[in-house]
Amino acid sequence: MRSGATNVGSAIGGTPPPGPDMQPLEDLVRAMAAGNRGALSSLYEQTVAQVFAVSRSMLRSKEDAEEVVCDVYTHAWQRASSYDAGRGTVMAWLAVMARNRAIDRLRQRRESLSLDDARHGALAASLVGEVPGPEEVLAQFQSGSAIHRALQSLTAQRRYLLGLAFFQGLTHREIAGVTGMPVGTVKSHLRRALAALQGELTLDS
Repeated sequence: MRSGATNVGSAIGGTPPPGPDMQPLEDLVRAMAAGNRGALSSLYEQTVAQVFAVSRSMLRSKEDAEEVVCDVYTHAWQRASSYDAGRGTVMAWLAVMARNRAIDRLRQRRESLSLDDARHGALAASLVGEVPGPEEVLAQFQSGSAIHRALQSLTAQRRYLLGLAFFQGLTHREIAGVTGMPVGTVKSHLRRALAALQGELTLDS
């Protein structure tokens, strides 16, 4: 079912009226409750565009919306016997499931971001007093060596970032957490620092 969800982003409107090859949705759900997997496939084909649209509008992410769509139809299959036509249409039943799962995924995103912030904060605290300063980075290499001279050509800030990346082995995201810089800025500084080092070492050779 997931593959079908990738082509439904442009669908709009409500549930289409049953055509010659389309069964009423309530009949399909009853057949699903009886164990008819073909009915699940038919329900999916007739309703996936609307379920995907609900999920995509809330999550703003095609990939996350596709995951929600898969969850919705898995749950619909498992809970088909609980569907009550007196409480709403099948499409409304599916839309409520889609909204609930999209809300769950949004909560997971927020929790993940909070955990990342906590991890970065703990990392920064643990590194206080341990990260090499610019002069300590220089001291790692013999004075007068080609690498020492190349490092001297860098700004103190870029020597510091190189120290975090190569002596502490931190990732770009971890360096961003320690320094407070955006990840893109960290990447840019490191890329330019390495290009400058390469240029200096080439001239020195």
